[in-house]
Amino acid sequence: MEAEVRDVPVCKRLRTKMYYVVGRDHVDLRESSPTAQYWCSRTAIVLGPDEMYCSPEVCQPGRACFEPE
Repeated sequence: MEAEVRDVPVCKRLRTKMYYVVGRDHVDLRESSPTAQYWCSRTAIVLGPDEMYCSPEVCQPGRACFEPE
């Protein structure tokens, strides 16, 4: 299962506070955290440009606003 999670691409615009606290290279945004608050760096709010909520589960290919890393 862990290998499957690592293969899932996540939008490069997805952000959480830990992204800035510990640094981009130390945060795995592919796995959702129940305590994290996610937002989009394009909109700077919890909704993406398509007005859907941001999270690792939904910020993936197939979403119109998705941007690969």
